[in-house]
Amino acid sequence: MKISKAVITTAGPDQRSLPLQTIVDQAGAERSVLQLLLAEAAGAGINDICLVIAPGDEARYRAAAGDFARQLHFAIQSEPLGYGHALACAREFTGSEPFLHLVSDHLYVSYDQAGCADQLVRLAAAEQCAVSAVKATREGLLPYYGTLGGRPVAGRHGLYRSDRVLEKPTPTVAEQLLLVPGLRAGHY
Repeated sequence: MKISKAVITTAGPDQRSLPLQTIVDQAGAERSVLQLLLAEAAGAGINDICLVIAPGDEARYRAAAGDFARQLHFAIQSEPLGYGHALACAREFTGSEPFLHLVSDHLYVSYDQAGCADQLVRLAAAEQCAVSAVKATREGLLPYYGTLGGRPVAGRHGLYRSDRVLEKPTPTVAEQLLLVPGLRAGHY
């Protein structure tokens, strides 16, 4: 599986301005959050990138992209109806090709020499399937996140096969349907 495209979702009303903010990167240089996200994708060998944006936001995102602006594509999400809808808005860009999905309200920090996106792209190529990076979440935070259930893949530390994904389940539903062997009770 060769991933050569990325989609960054940015149109949600609570996250639209986050990628436009300026922060100081690890080298001490001021960069927009969007530039960090674009550099993360580029570090995985991906330079064909589509931003899913709200109507009227293209100029602001081009300005925040800096040197990456020339290689960007844009898809408009007229109203924020969730990640699935946002990704469907980018369908013309992705076609039937596999792609990397980054969300614009996260910074991706790797404890490995390779970036998070690069690790995902390499894992997808090795496993020849779609992969997602997820983090165990405490039960009290379930109302804020999509949550999955699954089981560990034998012989592959940290790799799980997901069986079910639910958007913002209640703790009762998570306990009934989303248990993952090896996680502490109350973590999903």
